[in-house]
Amino acid sequence: MNLKELVENAPDNVKKSFIYRQHSKDSSIILPGEENDYLFILISGSANVIMHSFSGAMLTFFTYQAYSCFGELELFNKNTKTFYIKSQTNCETILVPKNNVFEWMRLDFEFTKYLIEQLTEKLIKSSNTLINISLLSIKDRLLNNIYSHYLANDLSILTKQIICSETSIPLRSLNRAISECKSEGFIDFKDKRFQILSISRLESYCKSIM
Repeated sequence: MNLKELVENAPDNVKKSFIYRQHSKDSSIILPGEENDYLFILISGSANVIMHSFSGAMLTFFTYQAYSCFGELELFNKNTKTFYIKSQTNCETILVPKNNVFEWMRLDFEFTKYLIEQLTEKLIKSSNTLINISLLSIKDRLLNNIYSHYLANDLSILTKQIICSETSIPLRSLNRAISECKSEGFIDFKDKRFQILSISRLESYCKSIM
């Protein structure tokens, strides 16, 4: 049973707890490093999970599509803090309070199984993603960092110094990578600011390396 069916068939007392929220494109749904007592169910649009790897590299970790959920890990571990989740398009979410999530699980085994499957899948994906990031070339780390800042809507303030800090790329190596990416038509760098020459091409490339 998929999440849409689970939501539609949720127990009435659980449905009464649903909180509906609208999110405009490029707005923050969840801020990083916060405590969270809600399960978020994305029912329309798409949203990006943006985080930092252990090396400090900023990356787009995952993209949620309609009828996926997030925030469940924090419900089961009080020491777990949130990642930054930002709307990629106009979105609508349902927030389910923690106690009602547990009640839903108690009443519906299919929902419990779905959450367990989601947690397992995300743990595997997160491990694989962090391994992939550690193996990226300097060029790929640069492009992924630029793309992540584009998604975070702060590309205009991105500098070489910030990239060096977030990716652990030495400045001399960064300059070579910038020249390579410019010659390949991914980016331009003028007046100490980065410009993406083709969003769709950069997005496709970054998804292919992750």
